[in-house]
Amino acid sequence: MELGEEELTASVKRYYKESLKHSLGQCDFNFVLSDPRLPDNPIVYASEGFCSMSGYEHHEVIGRNCRFLQGPDTDRRTVLEIRDAVREERPCQVHILNYTKHGNPFWNLFYMAPVYSRKDGTVVHFVGVQTPFSAAAAAATAAAAPLASKKLNLMDAEKRKEARSECLQQIQGEAPAGLCVSLEADEEEDNHKCVAKDEDKGRAACAVQTILCNLMENSRIGGGGRGVAETRCKEIAESAVGGVVCSSLMLSLTRIQQSFVLADPKLPDIPIVHASKVFCEITGYSQEEVIGRNCRFLQGPDTDPEAVQKIRESIAGERACTVRILNYRKDKTSFWNHLHLSPVRSATGEVAFYVGVQLAMDIVDSAGDENVGMTPYMKQLGAVGAVKVAVRSLQGSGLRRSFKKNSEE
Repeated sequence: MELGEEELTASVKRYYKESLKHSLGQCDFNFVLSDPRLPDNPIVYASEGFCSMSGYEHHEVIGRNCRFLQGPDTDRRTVLEIRDAVREERPCQVHILNYTKHGNPFWNLFYMAPVYSRKDGTVVHFVGVQTPFSAAAAAATAAAAPLASKKLNLMDAEKRKEARSECLQQIQGEAPAGLCVSLEADEEEDNHKCVAKDEDKGRAACAVQTILCNLMENSRIGGGGRGVAETRCKEIAESAVGGVVCSSLMLSLTRIQQSFVLADPKLPDIPIVHASKVFCEITGYSQEEVIGRNCRFLQGPDTDPEAVQKIRESIAGERACTVRILNYRKDKTSFWNHLHLSPVRSATGEVAFYVGVQLAMDIVDSAGDENVGMTPYMKQLGAVGAVKVAVRSLQGSGLRRSFKKNSEE
């Protein structure tokens, strides 16, 4: 889904003052800000240093996920480690091989950290700082990579282990003192990794701290603003009430292209905690106008009380229901809504959310009788299933991948 410039710009303006751009412009670092609450966690701010390092123009970077820096020899396990950190909303630091716009590989020490809203503790942005390795490390890596690649590509699967050992000895013999180069490969992928020096790690730590301080100093505090923090506020983290939709769940929900809302029964009045983009388009309300309100604001003078009562009874009984109810848009125009409401249970079996998927009957009727693909009603049930899978997959333990070297090989 392609995002508009206005939506990307609003992601930054919503949380930071106008002075942020000037403040960050004084930082001589390579970094980006991404928004996990937008589809595909796109970049919403890129520093001049990042553009200079990567060779991309500013307009070629904004709105894209950072994966465009990956290339044929980027370690997929490192990529998965970053993805897990995003999903678990935690910082991570990895060595990763990236590529410039012109296809030139370069090693960098990548540090990513979440930025939290002071208002509700949600992750509003991720800071990604790229610190290219020092000249000595980069030069040694450039010399090592072609040698390793050529050696390994000439060997079949049965001889790869022997070839890897030989290449490792040659590469380490050519590398300067203090630089550690290692080869790790399996049947599908041969990979070489360069390890950053202490000076690279020091520069990365300084960059991250400076950028986070700038974000906090230039965040909107008071009034209608939303300040940001380096750590999640304690009250949210320790609260038994799960009223915050984490960024990893938000990312999964934005992929569901249906009109739906997610409501939290643990909060007073069961407020909406997530509204899809399609829902906002159908009703005419923005997400800011929807989040935190009970769904009854869609009711109007001619809404059938019996349909409303049926919804209330299904929530009280923690069961699903389907009703045909007259709702009203923001502009007061009415529409018949084929609503399917269903409880979404956590891994422990408790109701974590209620999902309500809307089908505007005038839109369904205008589509006519189409025998190709899924019907609107099938898509509606599919959206419910997708939400349930997203919630269940992001709760409980055992979610983090672990990459262990096979010592028996």
